Amino acid sequence: MPILEWSEDLSVGVRVIDTEHMQLINMINKAYDSVKNMEEEKVLKELVKDMYDYALSHFSTEDRLMEKHGYPALEGHGKMHHDFTMKAEALNLLVTSGNPVEPVKVFKYLADWLTDHILKTDKELGKFLNEKGVE
Repeated sequence: MPILEWSEDLSVGVRVIDTEHMQLINMINKAYDSVKNMEEEKVLKELVKDMYDYALSHFSTEDRLMEKHGYPALEGHGKMHHDFTMKAEALNLLVTSGNPVEPVKVFKYLADWLTDHILKTDKELGKFLNEKGVE
């Protein structure tokens, strides 16, 4: 059972952003499913590293679109990206250093953050970009 399911409610109306969000959701769900197979410790290290790398790539996509189209909330949106990246980097260091981490809590945190960010912040960005002709 996935921790987070893609639906049209999560769509921001910009194809490239939606596609990348779907990838992030799939990564989180794959990791969450590992709990059933008792492989969460192994998958946690992979997920945290992959999420950090993918977040950098995805946030770069959004940041580039915001800059190109003069998004007025660029600074605040970019700060959220920065804060998440720092959290993901800290999680990566924590996990790779062998410190105890509860995988399910990490998976839930990632799912909750992504859902909240999409439904609030990215929806506004999508609306702005649609008004600028970006689909």
